[in-house]
Amino acid sequence: CMQGCNRQAFDGAVNIRSLERWIADHSALDLTAEVAEAPKRFAVVGGGPAGLSAAYQLALRGHAVTLHEAGPALGGVLRNGIPAYRLPPDVLQRDLDRILRLGVETKFNARLNRDDLSRLQAEYDGLLVCTGFGPVLRLGAEGEALPGVEQGLDFLDRAKQGPVALHGRVVVVGGGNSAIDCARTALRCGASSVKLVYRRSREEMPAIAEEIDAAEFEGVRLVLQRQPVGFVGNGNVTSVVLAEVEPGPPDASGRRRPVVTDRTSLLECDTVLLALGQNTAMDWLPEGWEVRGGRAWHGETPLAVWFAGDCANGDGTVTHAIGHGRKTALSALAHILGTADAAIVQTSEAEETPVAPGQIRFSHFEVAPPHRDKELPPSVRRNSFDECNHGLAGPEEAERCFSCGQCTQCDTCLIYSPAGVIARNGDGYRIDADYCKGCGMCVAECPRSAMEMHEKSKQEVNSCL
Repeated sequence: CMQGCNRQAFDGAVNIRSLERWIADHSALDLTAEVAEAPKRFAVVGGGPAGLSAAYQLALRGHAVTLHEAGPALGGVLRNGIPAYRLPPDVLQRDLDRILRLGVETKFNARLNRDDLSRLQAEYDGLLVCTGFGPVLRLGAEGEALPGVEQGLDFLDRAKQGPVALHGRVVVVGGGNSAIDCARTALRCGASSVKLVYRRSREEMPAIAEEIDAAEFEGVRLVLQRQPVGFVGNGNVTSVVLAEVEPGPPDASGRRRPVVTDRTSLLECDTVLLALGQNTAMDWLPEGWEVRGGRAWHGETPLAVWFAGDCANGDGTVTHAIGHGRKTALSALAHILGTADAAIVQTSEAEETPVAPGQIRFSHFEVAPPHRDKELPPSVRRNSFDECNHGLAGPEEAERCFSCGQCTQCDTCLIYSPAGVIARNGDGYRIDADYCKGCGMCVAECPRSAMEMHEKSKQEVNSCL
């Protein structure tokens, strides 16, 4: 949303993310569940971002939810993967408590098989599967099993459970958010240097741009357009064999396919962390089930089983998982209650045409650069897992919002319209359609594009004559 903020074209986008964080950090909100007219029973499999989001939406609307989690605690990647310097445990627990207080029941250490899914589908009105990604991907390169070569997600999990000591030179392989987390965590675990190897360019890295900037700010060095093709060591990995990569023709996604050349070099190291991503295999589904359009089918019969988050779409970010969990839960609820069409409309993206930068009268506003988050310096970050971004000092950043497309009663239309056409009417305005000549001055001068002018129909014109 910040990338689409109209103020970006003026003096910098509104710091929306940090404003939302400020509200969460300073709100004592205690949610109260609604009383549903026809309460339903739902089972949610997976206690990660998508499952928590789905459970929250259903419980908030007064339905009974039982959340089945394979591990000993809720959170998924929020608890086991994202480092504490980005998401402190107490902040995560605060949000989990808000969800649980809605009456969500939990079952831990409940790793379910295909028979269990069939049973849940029969026992509950609806089943939402939010199990995240599947097994990690591997390179399949020679020497990958050497001691010192570790999966990045295992490393991040170990670092969340307790102190992990690294030494010497660390090489991280991958270009996503998990790879960035591995690199930044390795620095905090004592690595003397960290290099991140990725087969494409910096601009093509799937990691969030700000996370890449933060890693470089802390001292991580990027080694781009290189592909590991082997690992060398005697008892422990000592170097990575890197092949140069050239961009080839576009693939089905439109990205230029990386072409690995035979030009290689050695990159010395003491530890290698592999963050290559995970697959989305569905081979654990009950026999006869298949997924179509995010829902389970048995032959030509749709089942009351829906899939949300990474196991459904593989988007790979917490934000997408939360959003998809919300939409899937509401769509499932609508189908079960028999109000599918209305719910789909309510939960779909608004079809309104967004206000473009060219529709905003920048001259109406004063230049006011964004308020920046308070950040710890690199020298402090590398010695601690304390949160490194402390957010905004206050809510003043909200005053920078243009309120695009929304009337703020600024009286600009009243000033520029001919006398008597527009007048104050309580908290809004009254337009005298009989006296309006359609000059369009009010619409043209509205600084936020909150007004529209439409041509009258013949019936309307005749009624005004």
